[in-house]
Order: sequence, then C-alpha cells, then structure tokens
Amino acid sequence: MKQNENHRIKDWQVHHLGDHAIVFVLPAIMNESIIAQIMQFNLFIESKKINGIKDRIPSYHSLTIIYDILLLQKTILESFTSMDLIEFGNKLLAEFLDEPTLEKENKLENEIIKIPVCYDIDFGIDLKIISELKKINMDEIIKIHTSSIYNVYCLGFMPGFAYMGKVNELIQISRHSKPRPLVPAGSVGIAGEQTGIYPMNAPGGWQIIGRTPIKIFDPIHLAKFKVGDRIQFYSIDKATYLATNEYSNN
Repeated sequence: MKQNENHRIKDWQVHHLGDHAIVFVLPAIMNESIIAQIMQFNLFIESKKINGIKDRIPSYHSLTIIYDILLLQKTILESFTSMDLIEFGNKLLAEFLDEPTLEKENKLENEIIKIPVCYDIDFGIDLKIISELKKINMDEIIKIHTSSIYNVYCLGFMPGFAYMGKVNELIQISRHSKPRPLVPAGSVGIAGEQTGIYPMNAPGGWQIIGRTPIKIFDPIHLAKFKVGDRIQFYSIDKATYLATNEYSNN
C-alpha cells in the first residue's frame, strides 16, 4: 500500500460491475483511513450531481456506483465526447484526489452514536464461553467491548445489520462452527475483529455477548446505522433493558 506523509491512500482501481455499475476499489483491508476516504469520495460523487447515477454503495474498501447506462453515457458524451466509463471513473478519481481537503487526515468525524446493551448472562449467552477461552473475566470483556468506538464498514447479511470494527484483539473470537437456528433480535455479537447487532430474529453464528433494547431496523424508518457511522456501546442492567425494550411487542 502506498501512502503519502498524510496517510492519503492512493492505490485505487476502477472496474466494470456488469453493465450497470462501476466499482472503485482500495486495498482489501478493514481500515479506518480507507473507509474514511471511501466516504469522502462518496460525498464528492454526490456533490457532482451527475445525471444517470442512480445509487452509490460504500463498503469497507470500495464504492460502487449504480447507473442508468443510457443517461450516463449521454452525460459522458455531452461533457467528454469519446470518453468511456472507465476513463470517466478515472477522471472522477483524479479530480477527487486533487481536492485540497484531502491534505487533511482521513478520519471519520461523525458524531458517536451511543447504544445501550444489557450484558446480563441471560442475554450474553456466549460470555461464559468467551471468558473461559480467552481467560478474561466477564466484567473485563464487557469493559473492553464498551471502551472502543466502532466504525460501521458495511450493511448486509440481513436488512439493517451493520458490520462494525475493530474489536479489541483481547476479545476477538471466531464464529460458531455451527450457526444457531435462532438468534433473538437485538443480540450483540462478535465474529473475529467485527461486532454487530442482529436487527431481527434470525439464524446466526456470531458469539453473543449481550442484547440492546433499541430497534436498529424497521420497515418504515429502515436502518438506524449507515456506513461511516461511529458507534459506542454502554452497559445497562436487566431492569433498564426490560423497561426500555422496543422489541417487546414483536
């Protein structure tokens, strides 16, 4: 990976994705500087208001641009004569990388979203196993998990599920080899260097350490989080969880 003195990552690649999308790619690692530059590029594309671009999907180390092929080609021909889509993508990248604001440190400065979690053993059904395997008491696991600020790197797996990282290496643990048939909505889990919240009842193999009373997805308001958000968990007791549980009517 090449970086300048300001850690500005420049190893971009541009590829077609079928006949309706272009993907801009940085090195395939989960890294705060990379996701910061992805989000900056996303905002840059948004600011251009390019006719024909229908959607933008930031994730981990890539930004995918979904387009209407006829409208975008018309826009390109009007502005750049014979330029093809990859040339167009490279021109956008060149303009973006020349922006003077990129001389600043690429860090995510979004407001931190605080999420309550009850780490009671009734909800943190894998806490004891993690404690035994990692040789760390459960209170320390909770302290470590709540002391970090996690970046949202991707939404996927199910509606509203946010992949967040990075989990402190002291409590990183692999997924279960056999997924559970049902993980309750609101369950907070760890899988490797990522943590996440199950938005609804679903099968899953993440190691469950607690549960939040906050709904993070519903069909009306959709996902509570977006890529680039910064999340911090804080511990609540079981009584507080039960009194504030937004899933109780499910």
